[in-house]
Amino acid sequence: MEIEKDEVVDLLRARGEHDRAQQVECALPRHVDTEQDAGLLHTFDINIRELSDSDGEND
Repeated sequence: MEIEKDEVVDLLRARGEHDRAQQVECALPRHVDTEQDAGLLHTFDINIRELSDSDGEND
């Protein structure tokens, strides 16, 4: 699944993790492939399920 980096940043900011959100803005590519970038997402303690759940709410 491919998502926008902004979705990840927004999720972190919603959790109050502003410092981590800033790190993610620098580390992740604009379009994040949740399979290819799984290691990076894990490094920042980002649960792929949270991202897919929030994506479903926007439909």
